[in-house]
Amino acid sequence: MAGFFGIGDYSRAGAGIAKNQNKGRLKLFFEILETRIWKLFLLNLIYVLVCIPIVTIGPATAGLFRVVKNYSIDKHAFVWQDFKQGFKENFFKAFVLGIIDIIAYTGIGCGIVMYTGAMAQSSDSRSFFFLLLLAATLSAGLTFTIMNYYMYLMMVSTNLTMTQIVSNSLKFAFMAPKQNFTAVLCNIGLPILIFTPIVLVEKLQPLLTIIFPFAPIAIIAFVVSFCCYPVIQKFVIDPYYEERGEKNPERIYDEPADDEEVLFEDMGGKEKPVIPKENKGKGKVIS
Repeated sequence: MAGFFGIGDYSRAGAGIAKNQNKGRLKLFFEILETRIWKLFLLNLIYVLVCIPIVTIGPATAGLFRVVKNYSIDKHAFVWQDFKQGFKENFFKAFVLGIIDIIAYTGIGCGIVMYTGAMAQSSDSRSFFFLLLLAATLSAGLTFTIMNYYMYLMMVSTNLTMTQIVSNSLKFAFMAPKQNFTAVLCNIGLPILIFTPIVLVEKLQPLLTIIFPFAPIAIIAFVVSFCCYPVIQKFVIDPYYEERGEKNPERIYDEPADDEEVLFEDMGGKEKPVIPKENKGKGKVIS
């Protein structure tokens, strides 16, 4: 039966689905986000509840990145269990990094305020000097922010020492401009997009107490991981397994199986039309 406009016609083979069909990164991003958006909301709530300034801000961020790292490569993660595991396994390193973050961003913030004020009060000749200091402070803040993306991701994905993590993060801050620019743009743009209308419209301001516990921290972390983790895979994780003659476990399901391991082969796009045979005889009748 041909069905309506060919729909429901099962007498002929269709095109099938080609094996290992590559998806565009942007399409994959939105597919993952759509599938896991509610889990990201839950993850954001857990992070806000667990993240105590100075005490647990670092370990909580490590737990956050453990979950979103798996999501960014389209792998499964249990929100609470993986968050807790990332929190506990990386507690000391993440605690130290959290303290460094607080000190660094406090110094960067004070420098921006101080040099901006000095520019306004000084003469033209001296204002240029303070402008250079302000530019250096902003550059240092941007570089340190990008390094943070990689430090937490490497912390939850590798057994590297803190020195190696910092060294690699500094290199990646300059080696991957495209990924870093996208991550920074989303890091700045998403909060502006979400919170600016709420802040400007007084009647919407009570929504801050509702939105902040559920967004956008986890979504931003997911975007950062989606942009930056492939760099870590390429330059840190893949070379490690290549030296050992092994396959990166995170990429096993992205590669075609070996011929001897294939039990059933997907013939998507290779099938020939199935033409029903004509019935030349009455055939046998089973009574």
